[in-house]
Order: sequence, then structure tokens, then C-alpha cells
Amino acid sequence: MTTLLEGLVVSISNLTINCNSQAYGHFNGSSELSITNGVVISTGNANALADSSTAFLATANNTPGDSDLSALCGTVTYDACVLEFDCVPTGDTLEFNFAFGSEEYPEFVGTPFNDVFAILLSGPGISGVQNVAAIPGGIPVAINNVNATNNSAYFYDNENPPGVYIVLDGFTLNLTAFAVVIPGSSYHFKIAIADASDFVFDSGVFLEAFSFRSNGGSANAVKAIDNTSFKVFPNPASDRFTITSLQPLNQVRIINLTGDLVHEYSTTEKYLQVSTDEFSSGVYIVESVSAENYSVSKLIVQ
Repeated sequence: MTTLLEGLVVSISNLTINCNSQAYGHFNGSSELSITNGVVISTGNANALADSSTAFLATANNTPGDSDLSALCGTVTYDACVLEFDCVPTGDTLEFNFAFGSEEYPEFVGTPFNDVFAILLSGPGISGVQNVAAIPGGIPVAINNVNATNNSAYFYDNENPPGVYIVLDGFTLNLTAFAVVIPGSSYHFKIAIADASDFVFDSGVFLEAFSFRSNGGSANAVKAIDNTSFKVFPNPASDRFTITSLQPLNQVRIINLTGDLVHEYSTTEKYLQVSTDEFSSGVYIVESVSAENYSVSKLIVQ
């Protein structure tokens, strides 16, 4: 799991997960989600998340809630799944991509049955514990805060039309947790989700593989990630590789795992072919950045 979470110039240690063994796992493949590969933690059965949204997912693991989440939502919690780890960033920010979804959409929007989720960060320069799972304005990501009516720009309705790959009736777009940190200092992450008020109607958090990174500062606390149309192939690459997107690529950056910028390209095209002649064998991060979108992919050069 540590290998899946680590991305760019940040080290992870002391990883623990506390929940029922069926409540978490690795996912891979295309679906209605804008994340295709990563780690999922849930309040129920992680394997059962992969089904049509016409199905119904409500698994009671009969496990305890979490005191931090109970305090956050103001009600008793159950079936908590808690992923914790320490990290040391090289840069002055910490970021990673995630999506939150729930079977409680849309029927329980605006009710106390509001499954709770948080990404809690603590460490030097941070007052107490900060929830970095928030959309612009510091609004926590939750069913009552992100739905078809409230902050709908960040919401995907998986019931209309019915999704064919993911059970959950609604989920957020791929978002980025973001925090300003002190380079070289140690920080602690607690990523937690729990049922609120009852054991049923499951929810899940999807953490994008290889997206945990530390780099320069950003003015945006959370921005939508578009990886659905962003492709890097072949991968692994030998002689050359191609980068494509449905949107103009704009600024393309290729960064090695020590955080060094290897190559940078500017283009208004939706297609870019790159020779590997100047690349050493190894793993790279490919980023496409514009004012509206941010896309990222892992690249292996043989």
C-alpha cells in the first residue's frame, strides 16, 4: 500500500490501517470515477463497490466509529476505517488526489445520516489538526456540502444515468488535498471515514495511486483533476511515448523521482510525442497543467 501511495519527492513511513479487513483494498480499471488506480477505504465491503449503481450497498461491519470523526460531524459514528502514516516532504507543499462517494446520495442529503470523512494533518507550522479534505472556502467534503445542489461543480451524479461500474449513487470529482508545510519536517496524516448515525448505506474514499507529492506552492486549496482524458502510452516506454488529452496540453512537465524537472514543453495541441533518447531508465511523473485542469500520470522508461 505504501508503494501505491508514494508519488513525487515525499517519503511515507509508519503506515497503519485500522478497520475490518474487507473494508479496504486496491482498485484498478476504468469506471465512472475519474481515478483509475489507487487505494480505497470504506465503511463496508470494498470489493462490493465494483457493481452497477442499480445495486444497493449497505454492509454493517459492526466495528467502532472514530472519536475525531464523531466530533467533526456531531453525532455517533460506526464502521470507521482509518489509514494513518507519517511523511517527510522535500518541497513546501503536500498534495494528493482523492474522491469521496456514498450510497447515501441523494436521499439523505440534508439529514443527520451524513457519513463523515476527513483527511487530518498535523505537524510543524500547523495549528492543532487541520482537515485538508476541503473545497475552496474551507468547506469540508461531505454529503451535505457537495451534492447536486450544493457545490455541484465538484459532484458526479451516478444515478442519472445509472453507473455501470460503481455502486455508489454519487461521488465527488477527483480533488486534491493541499497543505503548506516546512520542507524536511515530519507530518502525520490520518485519513478516516465512518458511517454516521447508523451502520448502513456505505461510503468510500478513493486515493489516487502515485499522486502523493510535495512540490512548489499553489494558490488553490483544491482543484479538480482531469485524468479521464489524459493518456501516456506506451507505458512502459522504450523508444518514445505519446501524451494525449481531449483538452489542449498547455504546459507539460516531466519530473524524476528526486523532484528534478527533466523536460518541459509548451503546446496548444492535444497530442505530444516525446523521444526517450535523453531519458535514463526509471520512473517519472508526467504533469499537464493549465489554468483549468491538472493531469498527472506515472511513466516508466525502460
